Amino acid sequence: MSLRASELRDVAHALGPELAGAVVQKVRAPWPERLELELRQPGRTVRLLLSVESGLGRLSVIDARTVSPGDTVPSPWLLRIRKELTGRRLSAIVCTGPREVRLAFEKGGTARTLVAELGSPGVMLLLGDGDAPLVASQGPARIPGPPAAGPLEGGPPSRLGEARGLDAGRAAEALVAARESIVRREALQRATTQPLRAALQRLRRTRVKVEQEASRDAAAEEHRRWGELLSRALDQVPRGATSVRLTEWTGEGPREVEVPLELTLTPRAQVDRHFHQYRRLLRGSAMARERLVTLDREIAETERALAAAEASTEAEVQTPLAPVPARPSRKRPAPAHRPYRVFRDAAGHPIWVGRAGEDNAALTFQVARPHHLWMHARGVPGAHVVVPLDRGEDVGQETLLDAAHLALHFSRAAGEPRGEVAWTRARLVKRVKGGAPGQVTYTGEKVLAIRMEPARLERLLRTREENAS
Repeated sequence: MSLRASELRDVAHALGPELAGAVVQKVRAPWPERLELELRQPGRTVRLLLSVESGLGRLSVIDARTVSPGDTVPSPWLLRIRKELTGRRLSAIVCTGPREVRLAFEKGGTARTLVAELGSPGVMLLLGDGDAPLVASQGPARIPGPPAAGPLEGGPPSRLGEARGLDAGRAAEALVAARESIVRREALQRATTQPLRAALQRLRRTRVKVEQEASRDAAAEEHRRWGELLSRALDQVPRGATSVRLTEWTGEGPREVEVPLELTLTPRAQVDRHFHQYRRLLRGSAMARERLVTLDREIAETERALAAAEASTEAEVQTPLAPVPARPSRKRPAPAHRPYRVFRDAAGHPIWVGRAGEDNAALTFQVARPHHLWMHARGVPGAHVVVPLDRGEDVGQETLLDAAHLALHFSRAAGEPRGEVAWTRARLVKRVKGGAPGQVTYTGEKVLAIRMEPARLERLLRTREENAS
């Protein structure tokens, strides 16, 4: 719960005259979104807080400095702020927008302005002479928008009451701090419980699969029966058949049993195969039952840890004060550089061609989306080729031919008059466990036989984007 526009305006209006002429003695930033200025006036020291944290943005007065969450190296943002503001006099505090406040500082005829933009996310900017951007708390410095014109009216009313001067700043702090403890506790608790919930889900999914493995004794017994039936009737097993019907004698009399066969195996090999499957399934079931015991113990331990995390008190979760942890992103991390070259088909549609082993892997598993078309020269080492498509979009015939030409050209088959290219959707491409970077397997592929067209290839190579380095 950040300060409302009316409250931000009232605090700035109350603190501006009260702190005019105060000298910046110390500057602290426990984390980039929180800045504390220690201002000295004759007979008193005031700690001014600027926070642009999501949901906790405010301009306020605090009684004590924030205890940093451990030893940290000062950020370039903090070092520059200290250099520019320490020793300067605060000349004005002005609310210039519903979510923006500006602090003006002067020294020796030069001016510096600190702009705080409350938002999700918020940002603090330091401006030099002529409002030239010097440094920003988040990312590179940028040029701020112009101050809002006219009075800042409208919106929900202020909750600060009749507080004036420094009391207005303390009232603003008390207002947001009451919510801050709850927000931080929930965020820190979420950061603790989310990994436990994810681990518990994985363990439960694994248990379902292992339980299926542990219940394959019946399938093993079936293979044993088939093997015994076949061993007593080898002369009745025809070659090239997929099954044979044999008579099984039971306590209830004879009955017909259909025994599955492998097309290419001899009758004796058929018997060996079924007994091998019987032993394999029995071993797997025994190992799965042992694994179930371990999984049940891990699930119970994770459930206890999750219950303890969910029941933790605020004091246990929130000591010392720390920045609100961000929710974990589900997006795949972007590669450090562009791992592909960009070409264009005749209609201008992009075609991405990987560069090398690790770049091929980055293109396929970090850049390409599951519904994109993926392509590779068949049977030879080469570049991964991706055609980006909209979800549900089909690739055009000419785009497919263009991409196939690039796949062959950037492979060991380059220069050959003919070649084959396999293509599928990117979601069907998997890494080879323990394989070299870029080594993959894929399913659902279609194969395109290509007769290389020199004119087509030359046109494609001319479209390479030079800035796609």
